[in-house]
Amino acid sequence: MKRNVVVGTILLLGMFIGFNSFAADNVIKWKMQSPFPPAVWIHTAGKILADDINRMSNGRLVIEYYSSGEIVPAFEIHNAVQKGTLDAGFTWPGYVLGKYPAGTLFSSTPAFMDMLGYYVWVYEGGGKELWQEMYGDAYKTIPTSMMPPEGGGWANKEIQKLSDFKGLKYRTALLWGQILSEFGASVVTLPMGEVVPSLQRGTLGAAEQSTPYIDYPLGFHEVAKYWHFPGVHQYYGFLEVVINQQQWNALPDDLKAIVESACAANMSRSMTRWVLGDAETVQKVRDAGKVKVVRFPKETQEEILKKFVEKYDAQKDPMFQKVWASQKKFMKTWTPYMQLQKVDASVSVQ
Repeated sequence: MKRNVVVGTILLLGMFIGFNSFAADNVIKWKMQSPFPPAVWIHTAGKILADDINRMSNGRLVIEYYSSGEIVPAFEIHNAVQKGTLDAGFTWPGYVLGKYPAGTLFSSTPAFMDMLGYYVWVYEGGGKELWQEMYGDAYKTIPTSMMPPEGGGWANKEIQKLSDFKGLKYRTALLWGQILSEFGASVVTLPMGEVVPSLQRGTLGAAEQSTPYIDYPLGFHEVAKYWHFPGVHQYYGFLEVVINQQQWNALPDDLKAIVESACAANMSRSMTRWVLGDAETVQKVRDAGKVKVVRFPKETQEEILKKFVEKYDAQKDPMFQKVWASQKKFMKTWTPYMQLQKVDASVSVQ
């Protein structure tokens, strides 16, 4: 009897050791980098995503996560993923507009759609499929976070009309930069970590970077006197995970489902936790009283939106026009319904 117990124990131990050896041999490890500094929530969001995937896969897929510049420069993540230097990137499609002009329609939208509308278009209006079509087989892309509205810009003078941008050396990106250039601004694009030091040195006169919850830890409120709203130029935007196509193809189906589910959870978190963080940040700046929070007049907001429509309609890239046509078709149904449901009344709650 004792012999049987001993033999059984040895067999079980052997199976246990063999199982663990098999599991260790089959752990998949990916290197994923963001273009963002560790201080901001969009970098933290990537860390949470990596941790979620590690946990949900029970350690079968381990994501080693890096911040801006640790492996490749911030603007080189897409190329590094395609080449295999990185297995994945937690990044922003606006960084590859030179190669993929239609990326601007996924990286941001002016105030054409609200948050829910932009989200619905991507997931139910064909946006997600067009996003992958834009990249082709260069890499797999998965929407992973939503960027809430940006601020309208930090400056040391109050801006009320587009002509006020004349002569300003201004940090921005995408088509908004082209529009401001036409109004006499000198537009530059800088990595996130370099903007506040440039404002502090006076090599920039004004800048827009991102959402309030991102801007605050970078120190914009310490170097600017005015903070403008609303962020008409970039009302909402998406972040993405780009994955090396060979690595994605080699992934078992259940791990693919885990990656996609973790990205969906990250999307939900970005539409709740981080938006609340924006609201709390603006209140904090107002309470401190050192920065004046101002709004663009209605006429300026309308002029900005009209300029964006002109720019979008004039784009020559066929993929850009295909995506833009999809958005316009969606808005013809979505916008009238949202207007119908808009409540004009307000009530003060104390």
